[in-house]
Amino acid sequence: MDGSPLRRIDPQECVCLFDMDNTLYNFVDAKKAACMQAAQRIGTGDGMELFRYFLRDIHGFEHHDNIRDFMEDRGIRDSAVFEDACRDYDTVKLALIDPYPGVPDTLERLKAAGVKMAVVTDAESSHAYRRLEKVGIRGYFESVITPDVSGKRKPAHDSFLMALESLGSAPEQAWIVGDSLHREIRPGNELGMTTVHAVYGDWTGTPCPSVTPTYVLHSFSDLLRYMGL
Repeated sequence: MDGSPLRRIDPQECVCLFDMDNTLYNFVDAKKAACMQAAQRIGTGDGMELFRYFLRDIHGFEHHDNIRDFMEDRGIRDSAVFEDACRDYDTVKLALIDPYPGVPDTLERLKAAGVKMAVVTDAESSHAYRRLEKVGIRGYFESVITPDVSGKRKPAHDSFLMALESLGSAPEQAWIVGDSLHREIRPGNELGMTTVHAVYGDWTGTPCPSVTPTYVLHSFSDLLRYMGL
């Protein structure tokens, strides 16, 4: 739903969990550009062809083996080219991420109000910390929960519960903000959290009619209005 907040939060009791990629910054466009650069290094195919390799449920959305498969399917087995392509991919992917409009200011307002915050992401720790540092917002979060810490990927509840524990909070006191109805909003609803769908970052557009968020977020700064801050 949109509009006025259901209730004005108590910042001393409320906590807010955030997905990271495509919620705090545009990750998918940076990844597509990184795939284009890697494909140019390899010298065959195009970036979108390589990007589709990362979408397969084989190695995972981050793994360099997707680049290896792309090369091998085209008869290229040069290890030096593979290493250069991976390096180009990682460099461009990190360089091109920037926070969405309103993200730093909104996080600053939440912090000033006393709202405790954490990140819950499916990126591995090494990627998560580098990205948060790159966009300049690492310091706002008391914890960053990743699959290599919790042992599970979303939509499993493990990472969410670990984040809540790190903030000393119960689910009914928590808000979860994420771009995926399946990976953030559904588990948030199941746990009894206030759920906020960052629709501006939902690049897949996959319908999920059985999942209804508490709020739909068209602009990150609207979160303050929904919270009554």
